[in-house]
Amino acid sequence: MFKVTHLAGVDPGIVHTGVVLLTIDKDQRCVVVDHEAVPGSDVTRVQQFLGGLRNTAHVFIEGYKPRSVYDTDARMAKAVNEIKAGLPTATVLLNTGVKKVVKQPLMELLGCWKFSTPTHHQDLRSAARIALLGALKQEHTNRLIADIVRDHLRGDDWNVTAA
Repeated sequence: MFKVTHLAGVDPGIVHTGVVLLTIDKDQRCVVVDHEAVPGSDVTRVQQFLGGLRNTAHVFIEGYKPRSVYDTDARMAKAVNEIKAGLPTATVLLNTGVKKVVKQPLMELLGCWKFSTPTHHQDLRSAARIALLGALKQEHTNRLIADIVRDHLRGDDWNVTAA
């Protein structure tokens, strides 16, 4: 059906915004993981990183639920809103329970657990996790992730490259 699928996750932040892009080629049985730690919540830098893919990729933004006690609530809500405005086809997802759904072994299998770029609060890992959560919620991308896991369990791993 689809030869190449692009999944992107964005974790907005005040210090860093993590952006992770997974390019999955089913015919070649490969996954390429690219990432960028954007200073602050610079939506232009996020758009530049995603390039032309930002309108064709499945893009998921980690939402933020204000906690009423933190002085960063307003800035975080603003960051999410600005990034969503800059990526109008993206879906905002709350991360409630995400660690129970998208676990470390899946992230390791897909090259999304460790990143060469340090960030303030594991922003790249959070961006990858929200991308995978979004993927699991859609039929086509859920099947694609399931194929990769199924092949792995059979001992027939896909080629995974993390940039």
